Amino acid sequence: MPLNNASAPETIARSAMVAEAYTLEKWEYLLTLLPNPAGFVERHRRLEANYPAALKGDPEKVKEFEEDRKAINSDLSLLLGLAKVVAAKDPTIPETLGLRRLTEKAAAPVTQAVPHGFKVVFDPKGHIIASVARVPGAKGYEVWVCDSDTSIDANWRLAASSFTCKRIVLTGVNPKNFNVLKIRAMSGNGAGPWSKWVSLDPS
Repeated sequence: MPLNNASAPETIARSAMVAEAYTLEKWEYLLTLLPNPAGFVERHRRLEANYPAALKGDPEKVKEFEEDRKAINSDLSLLLGLAKVVAAKDPTIPETLGLRRLTEKAAAPVTQAVPHGFKVVFDPKGHIIASVARVPGAKGYEVWVCDSDTSIDANWRLAASSFTCKRIVLTGVNPKNFNVLKIRAMSGNGAGPWSKWVSLDPS
């Protein structure tokens, strides 16, 4: 909104509307919408603590990890938006809040290839094993599983993360269910595209 180009009467009219609505109660309410330090630190600690168990496919830890990750990303988005706004008055705010790297212009993303050759099988001991052809530039891989309606994003969950593309043990998959799985490569620029789905019949 080009406020600096507004005429004096326009500025006065706009200011009058805000002066009437911008009460102390409204200010206090706005503060409640921001993540408080104690809550943010607690979510971060849980996220960090649950990550190793989530990588192993522990269903409860995977669920807790994904819930905290969504909450942390929401908090970061709010804080980043606030930091960008108030930086007009204090340019040091993004750095003092630990957000300087998030405000820097991101490098052009590297396009990753769609993973090919994704397979999921039972080994002789009954373990569920996934493998995929190596994706150039990948730093790791994520396998996600769904055992209900695949059209609903919330039904998909992380089954395993791996630094290699071969013999990925899927401990987070219930072999008694009909499962649909997909895999994507991960790099420093984030997640790549999904592979084609594969299905796994109950054992």
